[in-house]
Amino acid sequence: MKAVKRRANAVLAAAAVLFVIALILKIQYPGNDLVNALLTVTEASLAGGVADWFAVTALFRRPLGFPYHTALIPRNRERVTRALAHAVEQDFLSKQAIKDRLSQANLLKKFIAYSQAISLRPLIRTFIEKTIIELVETIDPHTVGRLGERVCKIILKRQSLVPHVAAGISWALRQGKDKEIYYLLVDKLADWVGRPQTRDAIWGYLEHIEKDSANKSWLVALVTGFMEMTDGINLDDAADALHQELINSVAELRNEQHPVQLWFRDELGGIVAKLETPEWTNAVENWKDGLLSRLEMAEPLAALTETVLLACKQPTIYRDYAVDWLTVQAASYWRQFKENSLLQSQAEDYIKMLVLKVVDREHALIGEIASRALNKLSDEALNRFIEDKAGEDLDWIRINGVIIGGLVGAGLAAARFF
Repeated sequence: MKAVKRRANAVLAAAAVLFVIALILKIQYPGNDLVNALLTVTEASLAGGVADWFAVTALFRRPLGFPYHTALIPRNRERVTRALAHAVEQDFLSKQAIKDRLSQANLLKKFIAYSQAISLRPLIRTFIEKTIIELVETIDPHTVGRLGERVCKIILKRQSLVPHVAAGISWALRQGKDKEIYYLLVDKLADWVGRPQTRDAIWGYLEHIEKDSANKSWLVALVTGFMEMTDGINLDDAADALHQELINSVAELRNEQHPVQLWFRDELGGIVAKLETPEWTNAVENWKDGLLSRLEMAEPLAALTETVLLACKQPTIYRDYAVDWLTVQAASYWRQFKENSLLQSQAEDYIKMLVLKVVDREHALIGEIASRALNKLSDEALNRFIEDKAGEDLDWIRINGVIIGGLVGAGLAAARFF
């Protein structure tokens, strides 16, 4: 019980005791004017105290079980709740009050000061790790694959390939990489030429020529058959000879002064100039678009996403590495943010703008929240809530009732005496 409430009860009890004493004195000294005056004062004081006690108590409960026009707040709790919610929404937390308070506040400054008082790094790491675990459970690899393919193709289609090709060729020429590219192509060609399949292809080509020649006339067929019988034409030897000649020709391409190598360098330089023409630009872009239309990236991206998700699903070194790296990056950005006053000012303005938009759009939620909170209270809890918010004023009303009643009684006694 509050001290003021105990004091109000003590004052009312004192008034009652004084009234009893005055009443006893009245019986003992029936004609004494002072005793009569004391009885009048104590009677009025007790009446005033009881009346105010009844009035204050009737707001919340039924004093002495009196049923008429008592327990006003519980009986009218719907109107009281609505009025309190309206007061909270329109008076205590009105739009203008929130805006005025927000304009004076420096949210980021307080948060930065708070962050310096504690260690944010463990909190950031825990948050990142928890976020990764939740994302792993919700992400569908195939959806990511399809979306990734769509995004990649949109980006690549919007991006012109010609400037990058021209820049790459120019860089290769400046760095002397054209030789490396040329030798790489020659090595690939030499590897392909040196395979047995190439020799078999040559043999098949010669056989095809032989058949075509034999079918032209009976005389050519007769001469060709006679030369084969006398070993004048041997397809195996011819294929071997042509195969070896092809190998030697490809090997000669590695000569720095070989015309093909000189032509290759000149042709690369010419391609850069040709790429500036509309014909070459359109040709390259059409080739790129055709390649993108045929290229299937959804499944590889889905497989890659699934691999990453599996690595992050369980506590592994890969997940720990990702969490540590993200934590370091977040800490670095936060440190840079704290050192950049201009960025802080911009962020502060942006946060306040968002808060003000929410206040303008959802301000009615304040009254709804207050109303729901009050409706959850029982009648007794609502009484205590209002009594607490009213503070000591209700108890002072009771004390004042005793005092004012006593003063009125003293005035009446004085008027009667004189």
